[in-house]
Amino acid sequence: MKKIVIFIWLFIGGISVFAQDRPEDFHVRVIKNDGTVFEGYNETRFTNYLRPYITAVSISNEFAGKSIKYNGNEVKRIEFTGETQDSLPMIFEAVIPQTKLPNLFNKNPKPYKEPVFLRLIYEGENVRGYAMPYTDHTMIPGRRTILYTWRYFYLTKDSDIAVAYWDDTDGTIPKMEKVMKFYFREFPELQQLVDRKEITPEMFRENPAIVLPIMDRTFQSSEK
Repeated sequence: MKKIVIFIWLFIGGISVFAQDRPEDFHVRVIKNDGTVFEGYNETRFTNYLRPYITAVSISNEFAGKSIKYNGNEVKRIEFTGETQDSLPMIFEAVIPQTKLPNLFNKNPKPYKEPVFLRLIYEGENVRGYAMPYTDHTMIPGRRTILYTWRYFYLTKDSDIAVAYWDDTDGTIPKMEKVMKFYFREFPELQQLVDRKEITPEMFRENPAIVLPIMDRTFQSSEK
């Protein structure tokens, strides 16, 4: 399958089609886990920051008609057929992602208990990339800051769990290169690119999807 790379800085505002009640903006092609394919109209707002992990979607035969709810165990992929503001495909897939970013004390955070619909941002032979809305709460003395941002994941072909590898943030991150290498620990060649400054913190923060094609190209399966 042809790889699809969606540059994040292009699509951050690209899911705002729901602000307009045009039927074509809600029209979707639905692929179920049993291989069944049908078309309809979606009612779910996938960019709901207050509830970013969408586990079920409502699909109706007619725009604003009576809908049927499907969860991620029934539906594996939803493709919006209308044009988007960024002219790039808007596709959501049901996957089981980690609930938080890995850290030194918890390198394998627990996953969600059920599949979550994430936006597909990269589709390769070995690795797929996803993003979902994320609300970052930062607490400092006397102030609480809420940032509406994005969390990014990669899913390798030999895994059932999508690994969280980055949260967009406006703040300064000390020892950013070290942090990047930790998130890329499954991909030694990518770590080497960081050491050689061929992938810099500035490049990565501007476009977190930049590493996905490299992950795909250098992926080594753990299967024997």
